[in-house]
Amino acid sequence: MKNIKKLILLFVLFGLLSGCDDFLGDNFDPDAVDKVTVDQIMPVVLFYSVLENYDHSEYGTYLSQCLTTPGRSQTGSHAYRSGWEFMGMNRHPQWRRHFFDVGANAKNLIQFATEENSMNYVALTRLLRLISVQQTTDVFGDMPLSDAYKSSAPKYDTQESIYEWMLQEADDLITLFNSPEVVQESNRSMTKGVDRIFGGDMDKWLHVVYAIKARILLRNIPNISTDASTCINIITTAETALNGWNDPNYKFDGGSSVEKNCMWGRTNRPVNGWESRSNDLGSAIPSKYFVENIMGFHPESGTYDDPRLPYMMKPRGDAALGVDTTFRYLENNIGMPATHKIEWYPDMYECVLTSDTSTICLITKGELHFIAAEAAYWAGDKNKAIEHMISGIRYHMGRMGVPAEEIESYVTNPDLVPGSSNITLSKIMIEKYKAMYLQPEQWNDLRRYGYSNNNNNIQYDNSIIYPGLRRPHNLYEAYWSTPNQWVQRLNYDPETEEKYNRAELERLGAYRNPEWLKKPMIWGHQNQ
Repeated sequence: MKNIKKLILLFVLFGLLSGCDDFLGDNFDPDAVDKVTVDQIMPVVLFYSVLENYDHSEYGTYLSQCLTTPGRSQTGSHAYRSGWEFMGMNRHPQWRRHFFDVGANAKNLIQFATEENSMNYVALTRLLRLISVQQTTDVFGDMPLSDAYKSSAPKYDTQESIYEWMLQEADDLITLFNSPEVVQESNRSMTKGVDRIFGGDMDKWLHVVYAIKARILLRNIPNISTDASTCINIITTAETALNGWNDPNYKFDGGSSVEKNCMWGRTNRPVNGWESRSNDLGSAIPSKYFVENIMGFHPESGTYDDPRLPYMMKPRGDAALGVDTTFRYLENNIGMPATHKIEWYPDMYECVLTSDTSTICLITKGELHFIAAEAAYWAGDKNKAIEHMISGIRYHMGRMGVPAEEIESYVTNPDLVPGSSNITLSKIMIEKYKAMYLQPEQWNDLRRYGYSNNNNNIQYDNSIIYPGLRRPHNLYEAYWSTPNQWVQRLNYDPETEEKYNRAELERLGAYRNPEWLKKPMIWGHQNQ
């Protein structure tokens, strides 16, 4: 991104490949696209893959009750931050991001790279496409796959068949990444200017393939299967990824142009404006659930159990008005007291993840450790579960900048990190919740475990997984009057699907139907 002329070319390319009304079709001039080489398209696909990671994380951090806002409205243009009135939203960026920004560009990149036998480009593009498919089906469910890009109204594949395709694609990619054509970079090399994450190191990307496969396999737990073979397969795949692992971090340089700043940074603006969401962390407030139940903050003493808390946010107050500096928070969507100021609540930008020059990681080493820990617990291997959980904690604390002595003090405290004789599934998942701060998997995990809390009394292994979790206040009454119902998925993008693919939505029962929001994913808790 240091070459301004190249940036201009790339964002001209965005325009060449764009079309708003029927982006699922091939609606651009093939002669114009043919003039663009694969090493010019790859940075576009990679950039939008990173932006898609942000899109899912930005929604998920509110839907998982981690952050809230000063308001208390039942309705609004950001339903996931307020009362869950999703029918009133005009766009979800994740849908366009997958089918157009990543998908359409990836489709052409694979075609062009195959024609010139640049199989390293084919392999990486297919991996990024796999990640995009996984993220998209996990928030929308059924969606176009086999029929995508063949018309402006493609048929929807079932989520079951999409999962079958993803697992096969992961195995095919493992074979491809190990092939001589990829290992030897048969035609075109891939520099750091093309691949800002690994500079074309296909061995490092191969580990990411295993990581994504482990994440996909984890969807079997706990609602589809927890038998020994399922768990062992997950552990083996995660540990294969961990052996020689490097985090796939996309580093931002910072600067005056949008694409140079981390989407979580203070000066971030939405990419391409109308189709994206800003992070709005300047008006975000940590939830009571996150600060008290997850991080162990004690309001009476101002102390906290987890040393990561001040590295995730900076406490604030107002000495001139006699307002103590502390970690203030609110229950979700309850609204800020009229006498309060947003400046009294923690500064969410004072975090290693939320500066203009921060990195966005496609999947972290910490997530892999927690995938293995959860699978090991269900397999009955509590020693392995503890080992991976502690490794996941160490990794995330180190990533957040916690000093080594504080890390050791935490992981060696049996009241905070129990041994194998009294480890619980809840402890593993709460520690993963922390490690998935501003990562897409935080919301996915809550849905896998049915938002298990004291009110709905959904239990796994005879225990509540997320004690203290509760639904937001002021939910939109027309949709959410039944107690203990939670949002399970997003409605399909109104700007495209409701206009151009209404018949498919009606077939699914998803057209303008708030009940569709409550239907669990195939891997979710089914008794809603």
